[in-house]
Amino acid sequence: MKFRVNIAILGATGYTGLELIRLLNFHKKAEIKCLVSTHNYGKNISDFYPGLNLTNCSKLIKFERIVWKDLDVIFLCLPTGESKKIIKKIPKEIVIIDLSNDFRMQSLNKSRSHLKKWVYGLADNLQNFLDLDKERVYNSNISNPGCYATSILSPLIPLLANRLVKIDDIIIDSKSGISGAGRQNIAQNLFSEISGSIRPYKIACHKHIQEIESCLSMFCNNKKVTISFTPQVIPINRGILSNIYVKLEKGKTIKDIKKYFSKSFFPFLKILKPTKVPSINDVIGTNYCLFNVFEDRIKNRIIIISVIDNLIKGAAGQAIQNMNIKYGFDQEEGLIFNPIFP
Repeated sequence: MKFRVNIAILGATGYTGLELIRLLNFHKKAEIKCLVSTHNYGKNISDFYPGLNLTNCSKLIKFERIVWKDLDVIFLCLPTGESKKIIKKIPKEIVIIDLSNDFRMQSLNKSRSHLKKWVYGLADNLQNFLDLDKERVYNSNISNPGCYATSILSPLIPLLANRLVKIDDIIIDSKSGISGAGRQNIAQNLFSEISGSIRPYKIACHKHIQEIESCLSMFCNNKKVTISFTPQVIPINRGILSNIYVKLEKGKTIKDIKKYFSKSFFPFLKILKPTKVPSINDVIGTNYCLFNVFEDRIKNRIIIISVIDNLIKGAAGQAIQNMNIKYGFDQEEGLIFNPIFP
């Protein structure tokens, strides 16, 4: 086990790249060696993050200037499609943690892996998810789940794995802050467009649907699973709230669910006390996924409400947690923060 890992961040000026820089400053076993930008190389990171307290690596470099022998890990914080363009240029001995959508489906289909194997990094449920041994984890790159998928699968997978809920007729309604769209300068993301409103989008065709369905199918003997999923943008900076409607397995109750979680340990997946309704404010600035379970009016149906900070648990924080797992560090290393409130 390494005592310390050296890190590069590619896409350092985007929301997730900047959040990785902030969080890794608290990590005792990791050091940022270089910050890489496709379009902003030559500038200082302080031009994009003026309040950052970073004593080294202040200047952004281009990809071709990376000194690979100095690195152990590279985080890819790039738009969809960009990671695939540069993957073959990264030496095989470097661990890749990709925060885009590029390798998620590959990580869920072992037969299609190439170069190195990929692990789907739903951190709190890594063992449940793929039933991996440590050798597979240590010899693989990691594909970070999507932010919506994280808010949904984190509480749902343990319930499926322990046969507490059924796999059919799953309905999901999720709401996300505008930072989930990245730093794109497009009209629909302007303050005047989103303020005081709510906007459903990519109805029945969001890219996370296939990701979620593929994951769920692993728990029903690879039988095809279909879900109803509607994402919506709400006028807040960050955070996701997901309402998940599922049926209880025959003979199971909410008490069984609460009993299971009271006896299980998940570092950042926490069920709340009875009647407590999760709020996005409960998790802003943290790596937690908080959730609770409520009875629906419809017999044997329950409502799971989960909340995450999309830029931390849904991206940078989970990526660091995955790195901690891979290198045998404490999962909580560099990730213990109280929520920002109000």
